[in-house]
Formats: sequence, C-alpha cells, structure tokens
Amino acid sequence: MRNKYMLLLLLMILTAVLFFVTGTSMIAKNLDRIERIDREIRRTQEQLNSAKVLTDELQEVSRVIENTLTNSRELSNTEANEFARELAELANDYMIAVHSLYPKVSFAQGRTLEQQFSMDIECTYVQMGQFLASLERYDYILKINTLEVRPQSEKFRETETGEREVLYRVVLDLSIFKIVKEA
Repeated sequence: MRNKYMLLLLLMILTAVLFFVTGTSMIAKNLDRIERIDREIRRTQEQLNSAKVLTDELQEVSRVIENTLTNSRELSNTEANEFARELAELANDYMIAVHSLYPKVSFAQGRTLEQQFSMDIECTYVQMGQFLASLERYDYILKINTLEVRPQSEKFRETETGEREVLYRVVLDLSIFKIVKEA
C-alpha cells in the first residue's frame, strides 16, 4: 500500500512538474507573441501619429494655396482692403498703435499678382516680435520688403512692473502675392 501511495505521490509530482513546464512554455510563447504584437501596435501608432502631423501640415499648406490662387487677372480693391483690415486688427490684438496703413502699388508679372502695403506703427520691441511672428502664420504668401526700426527716444511706456519700455517707430513695407489659375 505504501508503494502505491509513493507511486501516486510521484505521479502527482510528475504531473505538477509537467503542468508547470508546459504552462511556462505556453506563457513564454504567448509573451513573445504579445511583445511582437505590441511592437507592431507601437510602430503602427507612430505611423498614424506621423500621418496626422503630415495631414495637419498639408492642410496648412492647402489653406495658403487656396488663398493664393485666383481667377482674376488683377487684385481687387476689396481684397487689398480686407488684407489691410486684417493687418490693422492684428496690430490691435497686440495693442500696437497704427499711424498709417495703406495699399501701395499693385502689379502683375506673368501669372503672379503682387499687392504692396506700407504700414507705420509704434510699439515695443516685444510687440514687434509678436506681430511679425503672427504675420508669419498668415495664410498668404507674404514678403517683407523693408523693415525699418527707429527708437523713439522721447517716448516710453510703463509696464505692469513699473519699468519703462522704449517705443519704436516701425515702417514695414510688405507684399502679398496671388497666382492666376490656368484656364
């Protein structure tokens, strides 16, 4: 009887060892498979994120192209006035004093139309930087022809901390471009 119990105990131990070895190998195999699937998911997620970034960038380029293309052979006064209004609103957003803003020469060269603008503003150096950074984000093809900055030695502005900032007189000549679509 004792041999039967020993044999049964040995058989149970052997079954337990076999169960753990088989279970461990199955788990290891599944862990490898899970890691492989995780790598594929990460790679696919990176591709998706890259595609989203690329889509956003292409949408920005698309907006610039849509604003640049026109059917007209000349820039209308309405378009020039609309852009001048946008410039004035942008200056107002940064609390920049606009002394003058007007469209200048408008001319066509081949299929390219150019409208020049002159803008005379008074602002701090920081405001000027913010203004130019916002211009850079516009959905137009812009070219700054001249940027003349002169400090106004007699004019200062108080900051919130009580410091005085120098005001600058900035003359900005810029152009927007339109491209005539082919018929």
